[in-house]
Amino acid sequence: MDSKSVEELSCPVCCEIFKDPVLLSCSHSFCKECLQQFWKTKKTQECPVCRRRSSKQEPLSILALKNLCDSLIKERNERRSSGSEEICSLH
Repeated sequence: MDSKSVEELSCPVCCEIFKDPVLLSCSHSFCKECLQQFWKTKKTQECPVCRRRSSKQEPLSILALKNLCDSLIKERNERRSSGSEEICSLH
């Protein structure tokens, strides 16, 4: 997957691939934990990107995006582990 695609699947708060992504009413997505931490720090329920106040205590989970991100993370981990096995077998 190219870097642009990975960027689109990344949380704007932690800059990592989404873990348990949620959607705000402004259409911005975040990792659920990142959003909760942001809200605790700010003490207001606003979007970290556009600052629009969220009308919901519990933002909607995005199952399709979660599944896509989980697959991408699994694929990356498999690639990394197979790469390290090749390096070890060379020694």
